[in-house]
Amino acid sequence: MHAIIRAANDNKLTFPGKKSEADRAIQRKEIIDMYECQYPNLFKPLKLGNTILRNRIFAAPTGYCDLTVENIATEPLMAYYESKARGGCAVVHVGEAYIDSVHGVDIPKYLKLDSDDCVSHLATVADAINKHGAIASIELMHAGMFSSQSYIEGHQVWAPSDTVIQTDSDKASARLNGAFLPEMPEEEILNTIELYAQAAKRVQLAGFKMVLLHGGHGWLLHQFMSPLTNHRTDRWGGSAENRCRFAVMVCDRIKEVCGKNFMIDFRMSASEVNSVGYGIENGVACAKQLDGHCDIIHCSVGNHEVIESFVVMHPSMFLEDGVNMKFAAEVKKYVKTPVAAVGSFSDPAMMEKALADGLVDVIEIGRGVIADPDLPNKARMGKADEINQCLRCYTCFSQLITTGQYGCAINPTTGRELECKYDTPPVHKRNVVVVGGGIGGMEAALIAAERGHQVTVIEKADRLGGVLLIEEDVSFKSKLKLYIDTQARKVMKNDNITVMLSTEATPELVSSMEPDAVIAALGSRPAIPTYLPGYDKANVMPAEYAYTHADEVGGKVVVIGGGLVGAELALHLASCGKDVTIMHRHACIKCGANGLHGQAINEQIRIHKVGTAFNTSPVEITDDGVIGRNAEGEKLYPADTVIYAVGQRPLADEAEQFRFCAPEFYTIGDCVTPATIYQATSQAFYAARDIGRL
Repeated sequence: MHAIIRAANDNKLTFPGKKSEADRAIQRKEIIDMYECQYPNLFKPLKLGNTILRNRIFAAPTGYCDLTVENIATEPLMAYYESKARGGCAVVHVGEAYIDSVHGVDIPKYLKLDSDDCVSHLATVADAINKHGAIASIELMHAGMFSSQSYIEGHQVWAPSDTVIQTDSDKASARLNGAFLPEMPEEEILNTIELYAQAAKRVQLAGFKMVLLHGGHGWLLHQFMSPLTNHRTDRWGGSAENRCRFAVMVCDRIKEVCGKNFMIDFRMSASEVNSVGYGIENGVACAKQLDGHCDIIHCSVGNHEVIESFVVMHPSMFLEDGVNMKFAAEVKKYVKTPVAAVGSFSDPAMMEKALADGLVDVIEIGRGVIADPDLPNKARMGKADEINQCLRCYTCFSQLITTGQYGCAINPTTGRELECKYDTPPVHKRNVVVVGGGIGGMEAALIAAERGHQVTVIEKADRLGGVLLIEEDVSFKSKLKLYIDTQARKVMKNDNITVMLSTEATPELVSSMEPDAVIAALGSRPAIPTYLPGYDKANVMPAEYAYTHADEVGGKVVVIGGGLVGAELALHLASCGKDVTIMHRHACIKCGANGLHGQAINEQIRIHKVGTAFNTSPVEITDDGVIGRNAEGEKLYPADTVIYAVGQRPLADEAEQFRFCAPEFYTIGDCVTPATIYQATSQAFYAARDIGRL
């Protein structure tokens, strides 16, 4: 190995064919880079058919709803996927796209592939990906029994078997509750196989070189593969061979229509990871049937129709990195087709080890390359410590559900790729002072410095990070700590940023620095429930104090407040062995618009046996606990320690004192109003970008 590097460095390597010296220099550098790369297995090319993929990192399909009313791809959509290709992924899967808009639609605003009209606008999407050296792929899907009757204009919804949809709190698709769905006739199955093939042909004409067949998560192909939903006794049901026949025939027909070198990535649920679904044994049996019929067996888990498995299918912050790797590794033992794993990957060292150990052949990353599209390039270039690893907070999901647009808590460019693509540098370089070194302050400083401004950050604490540092020892917040540390490291080593730690910012100090612009990012303080008798007793503390002084918290705890802060603190204390009850005046945990994170929290509350007193208002704190009142009257909830988490008070007045220290003045984050990480970083991003325009 070292001899090869030396030969390359000494210009002693020879290359076949007629190449210019510049070409040879590039090749020599590529060889050196390959052998000196910290993650050689991750960046080892993969050959599929006649195509060589540049590494083992695929951008998993993540839906993006920025389409016209005619379901035509838009420039923002193209820019979103282009950022992943430019960031170094070998394959970029575009998701989701329906192969049958008559019978197979769950959500109307997705790409539709059952008309030749799709080719022209999809060609621009494929080009946006291909031009950066990545392989453009697109996810083909059919909702099957979970197609929405309101969107398919009276056409029949088919199920693998005669089915009456019965839902409860653990099973989704309430809109179909009580509906009878007839068994899909064989002629419809054969017709649907052809629809898959013709959709693949259209995207191939558009410039896509691969399709991802969604055979997991409760969609049509999965419905046939799962004994939970397929009770047929004909050639389409019963044995694993019969249940997988539909999927295998789809793969084979696509190869017939598009050619053997047109690549197929087949996503399957290797386990349904819930109490009523199948386990890894059926997953392995299905993988054996698919072996040799596709180019990648892509192992996910779960069924989106069962909440219990949803937060594993899309892993929450409460689960470990690579939580589903074990399922993919088990499948790989039984097949020759390359196997991919997906689910909570953002650490290149972990990916490298999985590949080196032979557990899988490919790593598919969804939210990880939303949080940082440059993840592959940073890993290859020796900048892994600059990767912003996904927090798994579900902000991206919640933004998509509530607004139809992606957002990311720690990547403010997500959903804004197009405007960033055509951004211009500021007209004037400014002297900028950022007051506060928390999440928002660090992001503002980095963006301002990136745009050429000279920045000074003033932070009263002895380290950067702000109020979120109180959560750095919380087990399920390890990615948050990593993010804070990564951002702090970037700030400290940036030549355009000066950091003043352990310094109290005053108007006099800031004015003396003669700034052109000031960004106030002072944060907030916990609201104190002075209205509640006993709030100042010795057994009472705010949530922020409890996070950092868990050893002072008694064995039996009542947390007043069931918002995010209170609920997450309760889980943290429960994991420390405390007996915790959440008292909340509402009927459930309140997670704002982030309902998916709320689902994950509720599942953890169940697992950790955290008590809940919903629809209960605190009346008084005593030495023995909290007196709460609900519809049944008043009751004492015993506690050694009472913790309040009843909101935050913005440091607005404190921020206002800096308003006239500079011609340009901006307030961001909690000092405006209590904000999420997403809101803080977004405000910081735009404040920093606005500096110097005039």
